[in-house]
Amino acid sequence: MREMNSTSTYELDRYLKTAFEACDGASQILNRYFGNLKNVDEKFQAGLVSEADKESEKLIVDLIRKSFPEHAILGEESGVSGQVDAGLRPATGALWMIDPLDGTTNYVHRFPVFCISIGLEINGELVMGVVDAPKLGSRYHAVKGGGAFLNGERIHVSTRTKFRDGLFATGFFETDNTLDEQLEFTYATIKNSRGIRRAGAAALDLCFVAEGIFDAFWEKNLSPWDTAAGVVIAREAGAIATDMEGHDFNPRLKSVACGAPSQHQELLKLFRDVRSGRKPSRF
Repeated sequence: MREMNSTSTYELDRYLKTAFEACDGASQILNRYFGNLKNVDEKFQAGLVSEADKESEKLIVDLIRKSFPEHAILGEESGVSGQVDAGLRPATGALWMIDPLDGTTNYVHRFPVFCISIGLEINGELVMGVVDAPKLGSRYHAVKGGGAFLNGERIHVSTRTKFRDGLFATGFFETDNTLDEQLEFTYATIKNSRGIRRAGAAALDLCFVAEGIFDAFWEKNLSPWDTAAGVVIAREAGAIATDMEGHDFNPRLKSVACGAPSQHQELLKLFRDVRSGRKPSRF
């Protein structure tokens, strides 16, 4: 594993150990509440939140604060702790981005596709990601420069090169004011590929890209905690990650398009064709 900027291998190992410990505890919480929820609230234009989300995030945040009190933390439920600017850039150089339960709607309905997502950015660069799916028995992790892993085994993106042979994934909310456009992208993808899936947990979708299950994934109106960890893992597995316009991805962008290299380029082409009103040609 090579060093990242001024971040040593020893430091990265400490960060990874803390993330693993946090996932261990959070997984126990999510498993305990699964099918036994008492309080589920609706967040304005942001889906559902339950006691499982809140308790999971508290455990994760407490562990990080104990190990790295100087670091900033951005959590879906608790917001920001530590010194960050308006662009969510930390004064200390370190920012943890946490989703304690990605796929809450799935979780509430007892659909077992949900996960814990913990990403870390150092000096503006994503350097570590851990995504744990308790009901699937899957833990993905990556440290920049060290490859991507599922339950300790190395993983890689799909080797399929033809768009028509690919399986793709997306996500969207009904409150999205670009929903019609998103449905056009979805329709064009279905017409030109093997199929499309909408699993409902962006961090896990990105890991499925890393594992080679999905050839690419895209979604709009995401938050840093949705994408930070998954993008590190996908990139280390060989994926390209940008926004949907093709700009190099960072978690402050509001869309992501991530896939195996050849499929990623064809996906961006499909987006351009749909936006321009052209009928995407058969790939």
